[in-house]
Amino acid sequence: MSWRDGLDALNLNKGAFQSSNDFGIPDMKKQDFEVKNLIPYRVNQDRNGTAHFYLDDYRFERCWNNPLQQLKSLKEYEGVLTPDFSMYLDYPKALQVWQTYRNRWLGCYWQQEGFQVIPTIGWSDKSSFEFAFLGVEKHSTVSVGTVGILKDKNTVKLFLAGFEEMLRRIEPSCVLVYGNKIRELEGISYIKWFQPYSSKWNKEI
Repeated sequence: MSWRDGLDALNLNKGAFQSSNDFGIPDMKKQDFEVKNLIPYRVNQDRNGTAHFYLDDYRFERCWNNPLQQLKSLKEYEGVLTPDFSMYLDYPKALQVWQTYRNRWLGCYWQQEGFQVIPTIGWSDKSSFEFAFLGVEKHSTVSVGTVGILKDKNTVKLFLAGFEEMLRRIEPSCVLVYGNKIRELEGISYIKWFQPYSSKWNKEI
């Protein structure tokens, strides 16, 4: 008996993608395209941009639970980032690997369906570095989020450590950063900053 004989709660019947790592995290294809602006997924506003998932997880779990049904809404956007599934420090390692797996699996699935997709990269602490950057080609455009991390100095420290490791392992051609600016990263030519939607909305009122 194999997974093909059972229920498809893990989405394996929808796509069993190639992986070059021991964790089985799927390998996304490198795609570079112009990202004019980042729009929160399924928020009632203009879809003229790239959808992001820097939101509470419950707002986009449907993408994993019913990936086929969500394709129609995603087609309204010019491109998509992969979902930013939470990588909390107190999550068991197995769950953090699972979150990374789901991120890359959906990226591969959407690419298979003809979407332009940029991987969202997330990590917790140093222990996550062995898997957090897998499934992404070198010199890819990637995205990271900084929403909420400035509240705590240790969180900023962990973010910067992971950011440096991401640069070392992936050597991205461009990094799309969604969230508040961090002093240590300002003025870097390959970083493109995007203001948080809530801040932009408040400013426009």
